[in-house]
Amino acid sequence: MATNRIKDKKITILKYQEGENELGETIVTYVPMPGATNIWAYYRHASGAEFYAAHTINTKVEVIFEIAWRNDIDTYMQIRYKGQDYSITRIDDFEGRKVNLRIYAYKVN
Repeated sequence: MATNRIKDKKITILKYQEGENELGETIVTYVPMPGATNIWAYYRHASGAEFYAAHTINTKVEVIFEIAWRNDIDTYMQIRYKGQDYSITRIDDFEGRKVNLRIYAYKVN
């Protein structure tokens, strides 16, 4: 059974949005989803890993957010926490109990 963790951090869920710039080129942005700002969440680091890309060392930080259950979040969205954006990789709904959602995400520097 899932344990309740203290949800004492505020996050915002960002949704994927396409638009056009002044040259008519498609641009992708993430904007706050209506009704999904200042959501109470539990937060912790899952892991940290270094990897090489384009002859530089980058850090991939994986984190876990846990929020009250909702049905409008998917892996095309992002989470903003303390000014940093995290891409959602997986959503665990605790066997469909509709109590909490555990969201796995990462931030790439």
